[in-house]
Amino acid sequence: MAFPSEGFRERLRGWLASRRASRVIVALAVLLCVPSLTTGLVADDYVHQCILGGGDGIPGLPANRLDLFTFASGIPARNHALVDAGVFPWWTDPEVKLAFFRPLSALTHLLDHLAWPSTAWMMHAENLLWFMAVLLAVGAFYRRFLTPAWLAGLALLLYAVDDAHGPAVGWVANRNALVAISLALPAVALHDRYRREGWRPGRWLAPLMLALGLLAGESAIAATAYLAAHALHVDRGTLRARLASLWPYAGVTLLWRALYGALGYGTRASGVYFDPSEDPRRFLLALPERLPHLVAAQFALPWSDFSSLYPSLGPTVTRVMLGWALVVVAVLVASVAPLWRRDPITRFFVTGTALSLLPISSTFAADRLLWFVGVGAMGIVAQVIAHGRGVFARAVAAGFIVVHLVLAPPLLALRSRSMDTVERALARANDSIPRGPEIEGKTLVLMNPPADPLAGYVLFTRAARGEPRPERLRWLATGAEDVRVTRADDRTLRVRPEGGFLANVSEWMLRSPARPMAVPETIPLTGVSVDVTERGEGERPSEAVFRFDRALEDPSLVFMQWSGYGFVPFPLPALGASVVLPRQDFLKALFGPGS
Repeated sequence: MAFPSEGFRERLRGWLASRRASRVIVALAVLLCVPSLTTGLVADDYVHQCILGGGDGIPGLPANRLDLFTFASGIPARNHALVDAGVFPWWTDPEVKLAFFRPLSALTHLLDHLAWPSTAWMMHAENLLWFMAVLLAVGAFYRRFLTPAWLAGLALLLYAVDDAHGPAVGWVANRNALVAISLALPAVALHDRYRREGWRPGRWLAPLMLALGLLAGESAIAATAYLAAHALHVDRGTLRARLASLWPYAGVTLLWRALYGALGYGTRASGVYFDPSEDPRRFLLALPERLPHLVAAQFALPWSDFSSLYPSLGPTVTRVMLGWALVVVAVLVASVAPLWRRDPITRFFVTGTALSLLPISSTFAADRLLWFVGVGAMGIVAQVIAHGRGVFARAVAAGFIVVHLVLAPPLLALRSRSMDTVERALARANDSIPRGPEIEGKTLVLMNPPADPLAGYVLFTRAARGEPRPERLRWLATGAEDVRVTRADDRTLRVRPEGGFLANVSEWMLRSPARPMAVPETIPLTGVSVDVTERGEGERPSEAVFRFDRALEDPSLVFMQWSGYGFVPFPLPALGASVVLPRQDFLKALFGPGS
């Protein structure tokens, strides 16, 4: 293998040090994400469209059009209305709360709705503009902390083409991540300018930018990770004085958190989201599983999004992939340790990266959460490439070059359209359900969707598009395992999934396994009552009885089951008879024919 000559490397360094290089890098990254313009609207985008449209006839949605990110309010009556409509499953915890305070980001969606409500590509174009703003802020951050200048250029290049950014850039509903970092990250550079150069406007501009970032999204809290790292490793003066400089940011954060809680926002009773202030025990217990996958995804491969699928592939796959993630962590620590000992900026980047991993570990691992983590991570990668000494460090540097400069750019383009895969799966589910006026006024009963999203977004999608939709929707079980369905009488179905209900992560979003249902327990819904009659492993429901208020053959009831890539009519069993609906492959459902 031939290595570049010293002359070539000098020219490359000279180019990376130039302002022109920064502009080219930003333009390149945005250009790589241009394919996202063809993605359309996906999943939560339709929820937002319904809220912005005044609810579109779906009860339980927020009345405030800037309250786009309240998916479950924690108010039992409102949650029950969503269950009764059929956008939440019957096992939803009445007190579940998934409510996020993001008024500035919501304002951008409201402007979309007012200016170009039916033009999805314009909404995606706005995401690209916010991505550009992020990269400009990151470039300024690196120029502030990395010398020589070419090293800052290299770090910006690594960050700009990081494929982890693709999913959020290509999903309109995830714009809050871009808005939050573009507003909050400058707080760190402004604070540094104030502390090291005495630039007094930074004293109030930096806390203001943090406040604006927090109003765009909770992820902005990660800016405080870099502020803390700055006080520990970059700032000058006594430790007491350095820590005292953080009081304005502590004040902003505490005021924001108090307002957040007072307005009713936060998370509770979910098996996926763990609020560290409400449930610190479960948050801490989740860290050993979530953190390694996030670190491995940021510095190497595979994508952390896959970690939620490993349990469905078996315990061996789960253990092997966690083992691999721990190997990546160990290699990273070994390669960075020498730089840590001699360079305060490396310590700043490592500490900021480590601390910014904590807030995103409050939910399931996903690369779209890595925006703030990547700021420090790409600074570390740039330094390892530039300054790593010895055979081991150079081998790690070569690996970083392959992953982050060879593989990442095309993957960024590909992943900017990754939500299109989700949309195709949701579209196959939606399109397999009757679409004409014959479905209006009916109750659609889905026996075994492979995962909750393939049922939960149907009403939102059709309401936002103005398409005929059923009056109510029910789904009886998730088809991740075999489901036995017994007809007890002309109005009653007895349902037993092989592994019980709430056996998979996709079912935990709206009820934590730590909050088991009572046995017996009855959930009264319009036209049907659900009786939880047995409890099995882990105190999870193992059987539920669905008692309809009319004969199952009544034309107002439409029964369908999942088969392969979509829903098909479900033939009702005879009185006293049972049928077993076979386990459905979620990956097959997700990727469709030919996968």
